[in-house]
Amino acid sequence: MRTVVCDASPLIFLAKLDRLHLVHDLLGERTCVLRLVVDEVCRVDAPPVELGRLNRFLNGIEVIDFTEAGHISQSLSRSDRATLNWAIRNRPDHLLVDERLLRRVAVGEGLTVIGTLGLLFMAERDRILTKTELRTCLEDLAGKHDFRISVDLYQRILRELESL
Repeated sequence: MRTVVCDASPLIFLAKLDRLHLVHDLLGERTCVLRLVVDEVCRVDAPPVELGRLNRFLNGIEVIDFTEAGHISQSLSRSDRATLNWAIRNRPDHLLVDERLLRRVAVGEGLTVIGTLGLLFMAERDRILTKTELRTCLEDLAGKHDFRISVDLYQRILRELESL
């Protein structure tokens, strides 16, 4: 059974886009999220629509009580360190994460990492999203949802999208 463990930011952005189903559709039958991450994404100030989407998604997955942050970079948040530590110990098929330092450390540990953008492109490749839907998701992430992406990378992604 394929396993994916999710960090907070991809869940938040996928909830904003109403695309949380892509995690199950593309990455694994077993989806895991640490309780620390659940607490981070289900904050009181989350928009009600987003919170509803997150709660529906979280009701269908495995929530893990694991808080060991280990000695991994103190530059990462506690939930990032705990997620990484859990992933190192349990070796999931995918680690769904956007944060650059966390991705770099995870890859260094031999983990397979995918982020929000990679998941969206995978969905287009597998014909779950159309090219137009993918472009709309990218525009919404950058324009409406404060997704952090450099101008150069965003332009490169749009060029790649045009070549699909």
